[in-house]
Amino acid sequence: MKRLAQIDTLLQAAYGAPEARLGNKPDPLDEAIYIILSFQTDLTRFSSTWSRLRTAYQTWEWLERAAPRDVERTLQIGGLHKQKTRIIRRLLAAVRKITGGLSLNFLSTLSDEDAEKFLTRLPGLSWKAARCVLLYSLGRAVLPVDSNTFRILKRTGVLSRRAVYRRRTLHDAVQDAVPAHRRRALHVNLVLHGQRTCLPRVPQCKCCPLATDCPKVGLPFATRRGERVIPSTLVKAKTTAPRRDARA
Repeated sequence: MKRLAQIDTLLQAAYGAPEARLGNKPDPLDEAIYIILSFQTDLTRFSSTWSRLRTAYQTWEWLERAAPRDVERTLQIGGLHKQKTRIIRRLLAAVRKITGGLSLNFLSTLSDEDAEKFLTRLPGLSWKAARCVLLYSLGRAVLPVDSNTFRILKRTGVLSRRAVYRRRTLHDAVQDAVPAHRRRALHVNLVLHGQRTCLPRVPQCKCCPLATDCPKVGLPFATRRGERVIPSTLVKAKTTAPRRDARA
């Protein structure tokens, strides 16, 4: 799609896809837990939370044997610490039950489809989380649609104002619209843009590399300053949520 390709070009020029700044992990189990820590928090906080977690528990076996309240205290600075502690412990228990250990390295032998299917059946892992594992740990040509990506693509008019995040067809449509060789870099740039500039509540439109052609869909009229809102150019999703997989 032309508009999505333009966004890719502009964000690449602005950020250059500095992947190291996101801190994603080469080990698939590490990456799965890292993504769980990212839920509803910013990059700085969940990166710091990860560092605290690995300092306290240098192996996942240590965390497995730890008292939940001790893990909760370690995760407290990242927010939702009780919920994240439960999810991580359930994830580790499920991985051990299925594989006999605490490793997801066997995923490298599976196809993209089978690996994603396995990951999304684990506690706490959505399509986005599964594709982050596939992208960063397994080197697969996928494109995770996180909350930053979803917000940016709605504001820029690529996605419909009514698009529903918790819908598999949306995730697949966005991924399919991006050439395989550009998915990794575009994902990195969209995450950085959403964390630095296209913020959820107070977007920094004056310094945005996409501002010239951005219709600012969903923002207050004062922010849009009379610019015309462009209709959907990619996905016209229904507003009714699906019955299965309501995870972010």
